[in-house]
Amino acid sequence: MAGKFLVASFNTYTVRAVQIALEEEQHTVVVAQDGLEAVDLSLDKHPHAVFIGVSLPGLEGLDVARALRALDPTEHMPIVFLAENADEAKRVHDAKLPLTETLTAPYDLVDIKARADAALRAVDRISELRTGSGDPMAFAISDPLTRAYNRRYMLHRLAYEATRSVRYKTPLAIMVVDVDNLADINHKHGILHGDAILVEVVQLLKMCCRGTDLIGRCDTQDFLVLMPHTDPEGAQILADRVVRAVADHHFITEKLDLHVTVSVGVACAPGGDLTENLALIGRAEAALDRAKQGGKNKMEMA
Repeated sequence: MAGKFLVASFNTYTVRAVQIALEEEQHTVVVAQDGLEAVDLSLDKHPHAVFIGVSLPGLEGLDVARALRALDPTEHMPIVFLAENADEAKRVHDAKLPLTETLTAPYDLVDIKARADAALRAVDRISELRTGSGDPMAFAISDPLTRAYNRRYMLHRLAYEATRSVRYKTPLAIMVVDVDNLADINHKHGILHGDAILVEVVQLLKMCCRGTDLIGRCDTQDFLVLMPHTDPEGAQILADRVVRAVADHHFITEKLDLHVTVSVGVACAPGGDLTENLALIGRAEAALDRAKQGGKNKMEMA
C-alpha cells in the first residue's frame, strides 16, 4: 500500500536518505523546510505520517508534534522522530507524546521503510476504532490516545464514588489492568503498533465492563477500572472476563497478528470506611504485582 509522508529535518542528508527510502516503496514524499512549514503542510497535504527532526528552524520538532496533536485533522497522525543523537532521543521519550516513536542516527533505511509500513497500518486501525467515539466536550478529561478517562479525572471520580459508597453503605471495587510485555512489543514491532494495541485494549474493556463502570488510563500501559456497587464476587467475574477477552483477541490484523495478554489486580471494600475506599488503588496495584510475578495473563484479588 503506497502512502504519503512528510519529512522535515535540518540535516539535508537525512532528508534525502529518508526520501529515497520511501520513494523506493512507491510512497509520495513531501519535504518541509522548517517546523512551521511542517505544521502547514501536515494540514494542507494530509500525509499518512510525519518523519521529523527534533531540532528544526522556526519551530522545534517537539513543538510541531504538540501542535499536530492539538489540531483535530492531525491528532491521530503518527509521528516518527529522527533523533540525531541519544540526547535528542531522550527528549522525545520524556515528552511522552502519543502515537510517536523515535529512530536514532545512523538511520537504517530498512527500518525507515518498516516504520512507514507500520504507520500506514496503525493510522488506519486507530482511525477505524475511534470513528464516532470522540465527544469534543470530553477531551479535557480524556487520554488523547485511547479516549479513556485520564488519571486526574479517575482520581476525582474515585474520591466521589468513595464518599458515596460510605454514605449509602454500598461496596466499591477497583481493577488495575496492565498490558503484559508492552515494552518488548514496542521494541520489536514499533511504538505505533504498541499504541494501536492500547487503543484496542480500551475497546475490549468497554465491551467487558458495564455502563456504570469507569475506565481510565493510569500509566503508559496501565488502565484503571472503577466499579461502583460491586462486591468481590462480581469484581472477580469481571476481571476474569477481561483477561480471557484480551487473550482471545487478535491484535493488528493484515500482515501482523499479535498475541497480547493482560495481568489484572483487583481490590474491593464493603463501603463502610472512607480511608479504606481511598486505599483501593494501592491494594489493587499490589495484587497486580502478584499477578505479574505469578506468570502474567491472570488476575489476583487483594
